[in-house]
Amino acid sequence: MTFPTHQRLREAGAPLFVSPTEAAKLLGIGRTKFYELLAAGEVEARRLGTRTLVDTASIAALADRLPRLGAAG
Repeated sequence: MTFPTHQRLREAGAPLFVSPTEAAKLLGIGRTKFYELLAAGEVEARRLGTRTLVDTASIAALADRLPRLGAAG
């Protein structure tokens, strides 16, 4: 399933994976908060050797799950 935000990222030429630092910047949060989201399973990451690569699709999916400001529920 492709989420609307992920589709927009793909159309903009976004990479499949980014570093945790880049992922935090994309979300507008700090690295500590990002690692909390990663530990909670809110975003997905992979290992390539010693590098941690964050799946941009999971970043987009998280963004799509966030409630809109002022939304009920």
